[in-house]
Amino acid sequence: MTDLKDSIQQQLSELDSELDLVALEQPGSATLRLFIDHPGGVDLALCERVTRHLEHLRADYSLEVSSPGPKYSRTNPTSEPTEERP
Repeated sequence: MTDLKDSIQQQLSELDSELDLVALEQPGSATLRLFIDHPGGVDLALCERVTRHLEHLRADYSLEVSSPGPKYSRTNPTSEPTEERP
């Protein structure tokens, strides 16, 4: 799945050079779940743009595009989402 993740990151960079693919999950054989981040934040409009940009993947997969949420630290974009500290 590393090749697929690298390919998707490249395509996202073509859409917007500041767009990061934080994580890629495949919860089922026909589903891809993408967690994206952007310095300007991730909103529904950005998720829709990404989905449209990756339209060709929808021939083989159902796409779910969302933000990693507040637990993710953009200061280390290769990090996994972390647990909130009290």
